[in-house]
This record gives sequence, C-alpha cells and structure tokens, in this order.
Amino acid sequence: MKDEIFVTHNYHCHTKRCGHAIGEDEDYVLKAIEGNYKLLGFSDHIFLPGLEQLGIRGNYLLLDNYTSSIRSLAKKYKGKIDICLGFEAEWYGDKFREYYETLLSKGIVQYLICGQHCFLGDKNNFIWYGSVFDEEGRKERTIQYADALIDAMKSGLYLYIAHPDLFMGWNPSWNDTCEECARKIIDAAKEMDVVLEVNMGPSRWGQKDANGNPLPSYPNGRFWELVSEANVRSIVGVDSHQPEELIHSPFDWIKNFLEERNLKPLESLPLRGLESK
Repeated sequence: MKDEIFVTHNYHCHTKRCGHAIGEDEDYVLKAIEGNYKLLGFSDHIFLPGLEQLGIRGNYLLLDNYTSSIRSLAKKYKGKIDICLGFEAEWYGDKFREYYETLLSKGIVQYLICGQHCFLGDKNNFIWYGSVFDEEGRKERTIQYADALIDAMKSGLYLYIAHPDLFMGWNPSWNDTCEECARKIIDAAKEMDVVLEVNMGPSRWGQKDANGNPLPSYPNGRFWELVSEANVRSIVGVDSHQPEELIHSPFDWIKNFLEERNLKPLESLPLRGLESK
C-alpha cells in the first residue's frame, strides 16, 4: 500500500541539470499533481558564475534554460498547482552574496534554501564537509558546518535551512560535539525565527532495518527533539531527485517521526514574486 502523502507544499525539488537527478521538469509537475500537492517549488543546486562542480550542480549557462522552463510550467498548470522557482544554495560568505541578492531582488527566482553541503577552499575548490574520516576532523567540520549555517541565517536571504542535521552524515553516532552544535544551530534559528527543514532524502536511500524501515543518518531523532523543545518552526522537504519520489517516499515513516517528537511542521511559507517575462 502506498503511503499517504501528507505534504501539500514541497519547496525542495531538483532537476536533471544538477547531474544527479533524473526526469523532465514537467514529469515532476505531473507527479505532484497526481499526489495532490498544492505547490511544487523547484530548487535545483544553484548555478554559480565562474565555478563548475560537475555532477553536483549545473553550469551557470543553464540559468536561463532553468528559469524559463519553470516559468512556462507555472503558466501551463496555473489553476491545477502552484509552481515556484528557487535554488538550493550554500552560503559562501560574501563571495556570492551580491549574486544571490540579485537573483532575489530582480525576481529571477522566488526563494533560496540553504543546503550547506560543501565549502570553498583556498583555490575556490569545493570541499565536502563529510570528506574527513578521523574523529578530530569530524569534530572540526561539524563546528565549521554549524557556524556556516548560523552565518547563512544572519544573511536573511534564505527561505529556510535545508537538512540542518546533515552533520550526522559524517558523524557515526551522536556525541558531545553534535549536541553542542545542534544547540547552537537551534538557538540561532529560534533567535532569528528561521525555519528548519525535516529532510526526507536519507529516509528513501539510506540504511534500512531488517523489516525495511528507514534508519537514516538524518533526520536525527535527538536533533529534532531539541527543535521541538525549543519550539522552532519546521517544514518537511521531500528533496526529490526523480519524479516518482514525490509520490513514492516513506511519508508514513516521516509522519510518525514528527508525531513522536510533537513536531508540527508548517504547511507553507510566503514567497516573493517572479519577474514578468
């Protein structure tokens, strides 16, 4: 039996342009309509001028193709589903601040979500936070990750923070550093009224128990207990990388995860308008 789709507004959806998602843009829309979504927000990994990351994000030259495709679909399916346009974008300090601000202020996209997967090295090379394998390295990266998220929140440019507990992807178990950094992230979100995302990605592709139930690295139970205790706003992100995931994902498991921690995620968030074209 297919899980009941309780998510009505999904702002976290990728396209094949990133290099690790599949399916045509319209296929995602059709599956969202099939799943009775009210809103589908496309938020592919941001295209960065002057920097390439093959297999992770599309070339900057794809910007017009991406935005025009999503705008066209928004018009075509108006009245059936709301289609919105954004990016999932790391925070790299001031390096791309002006670019991000331009995307938003000129209505090129309606929103950004912060998915902090990597940082920039001295040679403008992308370095994955999880590319460490010793205890001290994992500790340093977890602290660095938390600080980057807090700086992103301070920028005021993001609709929400995607998978804030991503650090459990490189920490094999919860530890004192995880506790400290989780509290820092959550306290900052509380202070700045920033929404945190319960991300569904690893519940699909992560480890499973003997009965096939998800054992994801995130969402992490302890992290979201702290979020609930702090009464920080949250939202669910499907983080779809193929159209079928919008309707075939462990929604029942995520719903139980939320209920066990008394989390009541937001259904929707306000968005900016798009430039008229």
